Amino acid sequence: MFALLLLLQFPSDIVVTGQKLEQVQAECAKGGCPPLRDAQATIALAEVQFRDGNYQKAKALLAAAASRNEKYAAEAPRPVAALYEAYATVALHEGSKLDYRRATSKQVQTLRENLPQDDPAVFAATTAYGDMWIELRRFREAEAAFSTAEKSAVASGQDGAAFIANMKRAWIKSAMGQREQAAPMLDALARRPIAQQASYRSALRVLRLRLAARDADGAEIDRLVKDIGENQSGGPVLISAPAYEDDAVTKANNASRAFDMTNAIDVGSAETSSIRWADVGFSIRPDGRTADIEVLRGVGAKAWLTPALRQIAARRYSTTTGAGNQGAYRVERYTLRAEYMVPKGSLIARRVPTGGFDVLDLTQAPAAPPPAERDTAHPIQ
Repeated sequence: MFALLLLLQFPSDIVVTGQKLEQVQAECAKGGCPPLRDAQATIALAEVQFRDGNYQKAKALLAAAASRNEKYAAEAPRPVAALYEAYATVALHEGSKLDYRRATSKQVQTLRENLPQDDPAVFAATTAYGDMWIELRRFREAEAAFSTAEKSAVASGQDGAAFIANMKRAWIKSAMGQREQAAPMLDALARRPIAQQASYRSALRVLRLRLAARDADGAEIDRLVKDIGENQSGGPVLISAPAYEDDAVTKANNASRAFDMTNAIDVGSAETSSIRWADVGFSIRPDGRTADIEVLRGVGAKAWLTPALRQIAARRYSTTTGAGNQGAYRVERYTLRAEYMVPKGSLIARRVPTGGFDVLDLTQAPAAPPPAERDTAHPIQ
Protein backbone atom coordinates (compact mmCIF):
# COMPACT_ATOMS: atom_id res chain seq x y z
CA MET A 1 0.00 0.00 0.00
CA PHE A 2 2.70 2.52 0.91
CA ALA A 3 5.34 2.59 -1.83
CA LEU A 4 8.46 3.41 0.17
CA LEU A 5 7.66 0.59 2.57
CA LEU A 6 9.03 -1.78 -0.07
CA LEU A 7 12.43 -0.14 0.33
CA LEU A 8 12.57 -0.95 4.01
CA GLN A 9 12.91 -4.73 3.56
CA PHE A 10 10.85 -6.14 6.39
CA PRO A 11 12.62 -8.68 8.59
CA SER A 12 10.38 -11.72 9.08
CA ASP A 13 9.91 -11.21 12.81
CA ILE A 14 7.63 -8.18 12.43
CA VAL A 15 5.68 -8.96 9.27
CA VAL A 16 2.75 -10.04 11.39
CA THR A 17 -0.65 -8.77 12.33
CA GLY A 18 -2.59 -8.77 15.56
CA GLN A 19 -1.24 -8.59 19.06
CA LYS A 20 2.44 -9.20 18.28
CA LEU A 21 2.57 -6.33 15.77
CA GLU A 22 0.89 -4.02 18.27
CA GLN A 23 3.39 -5.01 20.93
CA VAL A 24 6.36 -4.36 18.64
CA GLN A 25 4.98 -0.98 17.63
CA ALA A 26 4.26 -0.06 21.25
CA GLU A 27 7.89 -0.80 22.11
CA CYS A 28 8.99 1.49 19.27
CA ALA A 29 6.63 4.22 20.43
CA LYS A 30 8.52 4.24 23.73
CA GLY A 31 11.79 4.85 21.91
CA GLY A 32 13.00 1.27 22.03
CA CYS A 33 13.57 0.78 18.29
CA PRO A 34 15.96 2.16 15.69
CA PRO A 35 14.31 4.25 12.93
CA LEU A 36 14.13 1.38 10.43
CA ARG A 37 12.34 -1.00 12.77
CA ASP A 38 10.06 1.78 14.02
CA ALA A 39 9.05 2.67 10.46
CA GLN A 40 8.44 -0.97 9.57
CA ALA A 41 6.27 -1.72 12.59
CA THR A 42 4.37 1.56 12.55
CA ILE A 43 3.57 1.51 8.83
CA ALA A 44 2.49 -2.13 9.01
CA LEU A 45 0.12 -1.43 11.91
CA ALA A 46 -1.16 1.77 10.28
CA GLU A 47 -1.95 -0.15 7.11
CA VAL A 48 -4.02 -2.65 9.08
CA GLN A 49 -5.91 0.22 10.70
CA PHE A 50 -6.38 2.00 7.38
CA ARG A 51 -7.76 -1.10 5.69
CA ASP A 52 -10.23 -1.48 8.57
CA GLY A 53 -11.40 2.11 8.04
CA ASN A 54 -9.72 3.53 11.17
CA TYR A 55 -8.24 6.49 9.27
CA GLN A 56 -7.85 8.84 12.20
CA LYS A 57 -6.17 6.22 14.38
CA ALA A 58 -3.76 5.35 11.56
CA LYS A 59 -3.05 9.01 10.93
CA ALA A 60 -2.28 9.70 14.60
CA LEU A 61 -0.01 6.65 14.77
CA LEU A 62 2.01 7.76 11.74
CA ALA A 63 2.16 11.41 12.84
CA ALA A 64 3.64 10.41 16.18
CA ALA A 65 6.21 8.11 14.54
CA ALA A 66 7.26 10.76 12.02
CA SER A 67 7.67 13.29 14.82
CA ARG A 68 9.86 11.08 17.02
CA ASN A 69 12.03 9.93 14.10
CA GLU A 70 12.51 13.30 12.39
CA LYS A 71 15.80 13.77 14.27
CA TYR A 72 17.18 10.67 12.52
CA ALA A 73 16.60 12.00 8.99
CA ALA A 74 20.32 12.37 8.25
CA GLU A 75 21.28 8.85 9.31
CA ALA A 76 18.11 7.04 8.15
CA PRO A 77 16.47 9.14 5.42
CA ARG A 78 14.57 6.32 3.72
CA PRO A 79 12.68 5.06 6.80
CA VAL A 80 11.86 8.61 7.87
CA ALA A 81 10.67 9.49 4.35
CA ALA A 82 8.58 6.30 4.30
CA LEU A 83 6.80 7.42 7.47
CA TYR A 84 6.00 10.79 5.91
CA GLU A 85 4.75 9.15 2.71
CA ALA A 86 2.45 6.81 4.63
CA TYR A 87 1.24 9.73 6.75
CA ALA A 88 0.50 11.72 3.59
CA THR A 89 -1.49 8.84 2.07
CA VAL A 90 -3.73 8.47 5.11
CA ALA A 91 -4.12 12.25 5.56
CA LEU A 92 -5.34 12.60 1.97
CA HIS A 93 -8.09 10.03 2.46
CA GLU A 94 -8.98 11.36 5.90
CA GLY A 95 -9.55 14.81 4.42
CA SER A 96 -6.64 16.68 5.97
CA LYS A 97 -5.33 18.33 2.82
CA LEU A 98 -2.98 20.59 4.78
CA ASP A 99 -1.44 17.60 6.59
CA TYR A 100 -1.18 15.79 3.26
CA ARG A 101 0.73 18.68 1.73
CA ARG A 102 3.02 19.11 4.75
CA ALA A 103 3.82 15.39 4.97
CA THR A 104 4.62 15.17 1.27
CA SER A 105 6.87 18.22 1.53
CA LYS A 106 8.71 16.64 4.49
CA GLN A 107 9.12 13.41 2.53
CA VAL A 108 10.70 15.26 -0.38
CA GLN A 109 12.85 17.42 1.90
CA THR A 110 14.14 14.41 3.85
CA LEU A 111 15.35 12.61 0.74
CA ARG A 112 16.69 15.68 -1.07
CA GLU A 113 18.76 16.85 1.89
CA ASN A 114 20.18 13.48 2.90
CA LEU A 115 20.72 11.44 -0.26
CA PRO A 116 22.85 12.11 -3.36
CA GLN A 117 20.95 14.09 -5.96
CA ASP A 118 21.36 11.30 -8.51
CA ASP A 119 19.76 8.74 -6.19
CA PRO A 120 16.55 7.33 -7.78
CA ALA A 121 14.70 7.88 -4.51
CA VAL A 122 15.26 11.64 -4.81
CA PHE A 123 13.71 11.69 -8.26
CA ALA A 124 10.81 9.51 -7.06
CA ALA A 125 10.18 11.97 -4.24
CA THR A 126 10.24 14.92 -6.63
CA THR A 127 7.65 13.34 -8.90
CA ALA A 128 5.61 12.51 -5.78
CA TYR A 129 5.56 16.25 -5.13
CA GLY A 130 4.06 16.79 -8.58
CA ASP A 131 1.55 14.01 -7.95
CA MET A 132 0.55 15.80 -4.75
CA TRP A 133 -0.36 18.93 -6.70
CA ILE A 134 -2.45 16.79 -9.05
CA GLU A 135 -4.35 15.34 -6.10
CA LEU A 136 -4.99 18.89 -4.91
CA ARG A 137 -6.24 19.85 -8.41
CA ARG A 138 -3.50 22.45 -8.83
CA PHE A 139 -2.20 21.48 -12.24
CA ARG A 140 0.04 24.47 -12.87
CA GLU A 141 2.03 23.74 -9.72
CA ALA A 142 2.17 20.06 -10.75
CA GLU A 143 3.52 20.94 -14.18
CA ALA A 144 6.18 23.15 -12.59
CA ALA A 145 7.17 20.35 -10.19
CA PHE A 146 7.58 17.84 -13.02
CA SER A 147 9.55 20.41 -15.03
CA THR A 148 11.94 20.82 -12.09
CA ALA A 149 12.19 17.04 -11.74
CA GLU A 150 13.01 16.67 -15.42
CA LYS A 151 15.78 19.27 -15.30
CA SER A 152 17.28 17.63 -12.21
CA ALA A 153 17.17 14.20 -13.85
CA VAL A 154 18.85 15.51 -17.01
CA ALA A 155 21.58 17.20 -14.96
CA SER A 156 22.35 13.94 -13.12
CA GLY A 157 22.24 11.79 -16.25
CA GLN A 158 19.01 9.95 -15.40
CA ASP A 159 17.55 9.71 -18.89
CA GLY A 160 14.74 7.37 -17.87
CA ALA A 161 13.64 9.60 -14.99
CA ALA A 162 13.69 12.66 -17.26
CA PHE A 163 11.60 10.78 -19.82
CA ILE A 164 8.91 9.90 -17.26
CA ALA A 165 8.79 13.43 -15.86
CA ASN A 166 8.28 14.85 -19.34
CA MET A 167 5.51 12.35 -20.01
CA LYS A 168 3.73 13.56 -16.90
CA ARG A 169 4.11 17.15 -18.05
CA ALA A 170 2.49 16.24 -21.37
CA TRP A 171 -0.38 14.54 -19.58
CA ILE A 172 -0.97 17.63 -17.45
CA LYS A 173 -0.90 19.90 -20.52
CA SER A 174 -3.64 17.76 -22.04
CA ALA A 175 -5.63 17.72 -18.78
CA MET A 176 -5.56 21.54 -18.75
CA GLY A 177 -6.92 21.61 -22.32
CA GLN A 178 -3.58 22.50 -23.91
CA ARG A 179 -3.42 19.52 -26.26
CA GLU A 180 -1.75 21.56 -28.98
CA GLN A 181 1.25 21.76 -26.62
CA ALA A 182 1.07 18.13 -25.46
CA ALA A 183 1.37 16.57 -28.92
CA PRO A 184 4.76 18.20 -29.82
CA MET A 185 6.10 17.20 -26.40
CA LEU A 186 5.26 13.55 -27.09
CA ASP A 187 6.78 13.79 -30.56
CA ALA A 188 10.00 15.15 -29.06
CA LEU A 189 10.05 12.34 -26.50
CA ALA A 190 9.71 9.76 -29.28
CA ARG A 191 12.93 11.10 -30.82
CA ARG A 192 15.00 10.58 -27.68
CA PRO A 193 17.38 7.58 -27.84
CA ILE A 194 15.85 6.06 -24.71
CA ALA A 195 12.46 5.91 -26.46
CA GLN A 196 13.85 3.03 -28.55
CA GLN A 197 13.88 0.82 -25.46
CA ALA A 198 10.79 -1.38 -25.34
CA SER A 199 9.51 -0.29 -21.92
CA TYR A 200 9.74 3.44 -22.64
CA ARG A 201 8.37 3.06 -26.15
CA SER A 202 5.41 1.13 -24.74
CA ALA A 203 4.78 3.71 -21.99
CA LEU A 204 4.77 6.53 -24.53
CA ARG A 205 2.42 4.61 -26.78
CA VAL A 206 -0.02 3.98 -23.93
CA LEU A 207 -0.04 7.69 -23.07
CA ARG A 208 -0.76 8.63 -26.68
CA LEU A 209 -3.66 6.20 -26.75
CA ARG A 210 -5.07 7.43 -23.44
CA LEU A 211 -5.02 11.01 -24.69
CA ALA A 212 -6.60 9.98 -27.99
CA ALA A 213 -9.32 8.04 -26.16
CA ARG A 214 -10.58 11.22 -24.51
CA ASP A 215 -12.16 12.36 -27.76
CA ALA A 216 -12.91 8.94 -29.23
CA ASP A 217 -16.32 7.39 -29.74
CA GLY A 218 -17.18 3.81 -28.78
CA ALA A 219 -15.94 2.22 -32.00
CA GLU A 220 -12.66 4.15 -31.93
CA ILE A 221 -12.06 3.19 -28.29
CA ASP A 222 -12.61 -0.46 -29.23
CA ARG A 223 -9.89 -0.10 -31.86
CA LEU A 224 -7.49 1.64 -29.46
CA VAL A 225 -8.03 -0.98 -26.77
CA LYS A 226 -7.37 -3.83 -29.18
CA ASP A 227 -4.40 -2.02 -30.73
CA ILE A 228 -2.50 -1.53 -27.49
CA GLY A 229 -3.45 -4.98 -26.20
CA GLU A 230 -1.84 -6.75 -29.14
CA ASN A 231 1.45 -4.96 -28.50
CA GLN A 232 1.48 -4.79 -24.71
CA SER A 233 3.13 -7.24 -22.36
CA GLY A 234 2.12 -7.64 -18.74
CA GLY A 235 -1.26 -6.91 -17.21
CA PRO A 236 -4.12 -4.80 -18.55
CA VAL A 237 -3.54 -1.06 -18.92
CA LEU A 238 -6.28 1.52 -18.34
CA ILE A 239 -7.06 3.24 -21.63
CA SER A 240 -10.32 5.09 -21.06
CA ALA A 241 -12.38 6.11 -18.02
CA PRO A 242 -15.16 8.72 -17.78
CA ALA A 243 -15.19 11.39 -15.12
CA TYR A 244 -17.14 10.78 -11.93
CA GLU A 245 -20.63 12.23 -11.86
CA ASP A 246 -21.01 15.12 -9.41
CA ASP A 247 -24.01 15.55 -7.19
CA ALA A 248 -26.31 18.54 -7.65
CA VAL A 249 -24.66 20.67 -4.95
CA THR A 250 -21.16 20.08 -6.33
CA LYS A 251 -22.32 20.89 -9.87
CA ALA A 252 -23.92 24.15 -8.76
CA ASN A 253 -20.87 25.27 -6.78
CA ASN A 254 -18.45 24.33 -9.57
CA ALA A 255 -20.51 26.34 -12.04
CA SER A 256 -20.40 29.35 -9.72
CA ARG A 257 -16.65 29.10 -9.23
CA ALA A 258 -16.13 28.98 -12.99
CA PHE A 259 -17.39 32.57 -13.11
CA ASP A 260 -15.44 33.68 -10.02
CA MET A 261 -18.58 33.65 -7.91
CA THR A 262 -19.00 32.33 -4.38
CA ASN A 263 -20.63 28.98 -3.78
CA ALA A 264 -24.17 28.87 -5.07
CA ILE A 265 -25.08 26.60 -2.16
CA ASP A 266 -23.03 27.25 0.98
CA VAL A 267 -22.29 24.36 3.30
CA GLY A 268 -23.87 24.86 6.69
CA SER A 269 -22.56 23.78 10.09
CA ALA A 270 -24.85 20.74 10.12
CA GLU A 271 -23.72 19.49 6.73
CA THR A 272 -20.59 17.70 7.87
CA SER A 273 -19.42 14.27 6.84
CA SER A 274 -18.19 11.22 8.67
CA ILE A 275 -15.56 9.14 6.89
CA ARG A 276 -17.23 7.06 4.20
CA TRP A 277 -15.16 4.33 2.62
CA ALA A 278 -15.64 1.12 0.68
CA ASP A 279 -13.53 -1.53 -1.03
CA VAL A 280 -14.68 -2.36 -4.54
CA GLY A 281 -13.59 -5.48 -6.39
CA PHE A 282 -13.98 -5.98 -10.11
CA SER A 283 -12.75 -8.21 -12.90
CA ILE A 284 -11.03 -7.02 -16.05
CA ARG A 285 -12.01 -9.38 -18.85
CA PRO A 286 -9.58 -10.34 -21.65
CA ASP A 287 -11.43 -7.94 -23.96
CA GLY A 288 -10.63 -5.01 -21.66
CA ARG A 289 -14.11 -4.50 -20.25
CA THR A 290 -14.91 -4.63 -16.53
CA ALA A 291 -17.32 -7.10 -14.94
CA ASP A 292 -18.36 -8.59 -11.58
CA ILE A 293 -18.26 -5.20 -9.85
CA GLU A 294 -18.89 -5.71 -6.14
CA VAL A 295 -18.75 -3.72 -2.95
CA LEU A 296 -16.68 -6.04 -0.81
CA ARG A 297 -16.94 -4.08 2.42
CA GLY A 298 -17.41 -0.56 3.69
CA VAL A 299 -19.40 1.62 6.06
CA GLY A 300 -23.04 2.64 6.00
CA ALA A 301 -25.39 2.75 3.04
CA LYS A 302 -23.60 2.68 -0.31
CA ALA A 303 -25.70 5.19 -2.29
CA TRP A 304 -22.79 7.66 -2.16
CA LEU A 305 -20.68 5.10 -4.05
CA THR A 306 -22.97 4.88 -7.10
CA PRO A 307 -20.93 7.34 -9.28
CA ALA A 308 -17.77 5.31 -8.63
CA LEU A 309 -19.46 2.02 -9.55
CA ARG A 310 -20.77 3.52 -12.77
CA GLN A 311 -17.32 4.87 -13.59
CA ILE A 312 -15.70 1.47 -13.07
CA ALA A 313 -18.35 -0.16 -15.28
CA ALA A 314 -17.54 2.27 -18.11
CA ARG A 315 -13.75 1.82 -18.00
CA ARG A 316 -11.84 0.24 -20.87
CA TYR A 317 -8.54 -1.52 -20.35
CA SER A 318 -6.18 -2.97 -22.94
CA THR A 319 -6.99 -6.46 -24.16
CA THR A 320 -5.01 -9.39 -22.80
CA THR A 321 -4.45 -12.38 -25.04
CA GLY A 322 -2.89 -15.79 -24.63
CA ALA A 323 -3.98 -19.33 -24.00
CA GLY A 324 -5.91 -19.74 -20.77
CA ASN A 325 -5.99 -15.99 -20.07
CA GLN A 326 -8.86 -15.18 -17.73
CA GLY A 327 -8.22 -11.50 -17.30
CA ALA A 328 -7.35 -9.83 -13.99
CA TYR A 329 -8.97 -8.88 -10.70
CA ARG A 330 -8.55 -5.57 -8.87
CA VAL A 331 -9.58 -4.18 -5.50
CA GLU A 332 -9.71 -0.42 -4.97
CA ARG A 333 -10.39 1.60 -1.83
CA TYR A 334 -12.81 4.51 -2.36
CA THR A 335 -13.12 7.30 0.17
CA LEU A 336 -15.72 9.99 -0.30
CA ARG A 337 -13.63 13.13 -0.73
CA ALA A 338 -13.91 15.65 2.08
CA GLU A 339 -11.89 18.52 3.45
CA TYR A 340 -11.56 20.19 6.81
CA MET A 341 -13.05 23.68 6.73
CA VAL A 342 -15.01 26.03 8.97
CA PRO A 343 -18.57 25.80 7.63
CA LYS A 344 -21.12 28.59 7.73
CA GLY A 345 -22.62 28.97 11.19
CA SER A 346 -19.67 27.42 13.02
CA LEU A 347 -16.27 28.34 14.44
CA ILE A 348 -14.90 24.79 14.37
CA ALA A 349 -13.22 23.15 11.40
CA ARG A 350 -15.03 19.98 10.34
CA ARG A 351 -14.92 17.40 7.59
CA VAL A 352 -17.11 18.68 4.79
CA PRO A 353 -17.84 16.67 1.62
CA THR A 354 -16.38 18.33 -1.48
CA GLY A 355 -17.42 15.89 -4.22
CA GLY A 356 -15.55 13.05 -5.88
CA PHE A 357 -13.42 10.26 -4.45
CA ASP A 358 -9.92 9.54 -3.24
CA VAL A 359 -8.90 6.18 -4.66
CA LEU A 360 -6.16 3.73 -3.68
CA ASP A 361 -5.36 0.44 -5.42
CA LEU A 362 -5.31 -2.29 -2.77
CA THR A 363 -4.57 -5.10 -5.19
CA GLN A 364 -1.54 -7.07 -4.04
CA ALA A 365 -0.55 -8.20 -7.53
CA PRO A 366 -1.26 -6.92 -11.05
CA ALA A 367 -3.55 -9.88 -11.75
CA ALA A 368 -4.67 -11.08 -8.34
CA PRO A 369 -7.31 -13.85 -8.31
CA PRO A 370 -10.77 -12.96 -6.98
CA PRO A 371 -11.49 -13.87 -3.35
CA ALA A 372 -12.92 -17.35 -2.80
CA GLU A 373 -15.84 -16.02 -0.77
CA ARG A 374 -17.63 -12.67 -0.74
CA ASP A 375 -20.18 -13.04 2.01
CA THR A 376 -20.45 -9.28 2.54
CA ALA A 377 -20.41 -8.38 -1.13
CA HIS A 378 -23.15 -6.40 -2.84
CA PRO A 379 -23.20 -7.36 -6.54
CA ILE A 380 -23.88 -4.61 -9.04
CA GLN A 381 -26.24 -5.69 -11.80
